[in-house]
Amino acid sequence: SPTSWQHQQLWILLAVVGRVGRRGSDRLVWPVLVVLAMSLNRTALLPDIEILGHIGYNAPLLAALAAACVVPFLSRTSPHWDAPEPTPVAEPARGRFAWVPLLRFVKRPLSRPNLMLELMLIRVGYFAYSWIRGHAPDERSLAEGHGHQVLSLEGWLHIDIEHWFNAIVADTSWLKHFMNWYYSTFHFLIPLSLLAWLYLRRPATYRWARTPLAFATLLALIGFWLYPLAPPRLMGLGYVDTAHGPQDLNNPDFGALTKLSNQYAAMPSLHVGWSLWCGVVIAIVAPYVWAKVLGILYPLLTTAVIVGTANHYVLDALGGAAIVSAGFGLQYLLLGVGRRPHEEAPPLSAAVGAAVARARGLVPGLVRQRDGQHDDAVPAGEGHSAADGPQKGDQPRVEQHDQRV
Repeated sequence: SPTSWQHQQLWILLAVVGRVGRRGSDRLVWPVLVVLAMSLNRTALLPDIEILGHIGYNAPLLAALAAACVVPFLSRTSPHWDAPEPTPVAEPARGRFAWVPLLRFVKRPLSRPNLMLELMLIRVGYFAYSWIRGHAPDERSLAEGHGHQVLSLEGWLHIDIEHWFNAIVADTSWLKHFMNWYYSTFHFLIPLSLLAWLYLRRPATYRWARTPLAFATLLALIGFWLYPLAPPRLMGLGYVDTAHGPQDLNNPDFGALTKLSNQYAAMPSLHVGWSLWCGVVIAIVAPYVWAKVLGILYPLLTTAVIVGTANHYVLDALGGAAIVSAGFGLQYLLLGVGRRPHEEAPPLSAAVGAAVARARGLVPGLVRQRDGQHDDAVPAGEGHSAADGPQKGDQPRVEQHDQRV
């Protein structure tokens, strides 16, 4: 088998020239998946879960089998080979503020993006986020020096409440357990759930909402790299790490978390940034007032949790709010979209129904007719109603209950 060795698997790339999908926006899905399967390691493609290990290790082989047996490549005789269905796009929007120059590098698509490509981009984006965060400068003296700078600035602004509030949380058992559970659970659960709901129910809004989220995350990575910051729990100033307990700061490998990620990536706070993004989107798209109120309260509660558990400073929360604001601003500059778009693609159920209807329409020479108790298959174009009366050349109709289209 030519898939026995990694360097002998280049032949799989030949499958990239095959075209898949009737829509122009689908054309990149298969080539991107093949290149990613050939170039990225297992942990970049899939979460680091033992049961998924064999899938990741054999990704090139699975890509080859998919190319040979599963992927529905278009025939060169297909009308969609050279002329795929174009992606509907919005007309350029006029800016809400005349003094803001709009760049409009990309026209805003209105259709639902390809799910496979979206999932792969999210996975690879998270891998890049983890890698950059893990390789950002993590020198202890530099990070602690920045921590003292932040505390000095907060003292000058009279917002240095971290130590006081952390002591209250550490001494209140139920509050401590609630905040620890909240901190470890909601950070990924809420944003991913909101993205999934928007994709299924509000596809145009999904495109509008995901762009500032991506910009905000990118800006946060730049902040991690340029300004490594020790969180309060690692400053050795009497803060209590409510989630992980005391840590030996004299040991370079203090705590189990140091093996997983850079502990000095505190500024800005992505917990607050992502929760604020969720709050803005929920407040805009939610149909009920109580849901809008929950959306507004979510980033406020997250801010209280990150400060109470000694994982961030108050200024980290302000930094998270700043990158989200910058994300929406960059989207406005590039696309001219400052508000949620009104144009919406049909819900996913409607799209699936349309696809099934198109598939039924591909059955050659047959039309389904409903006749009370049974369906009759007659040649396409020759069906007529009973009111037309008997036609010349009509043949007796034979009921065939066991041969339905």
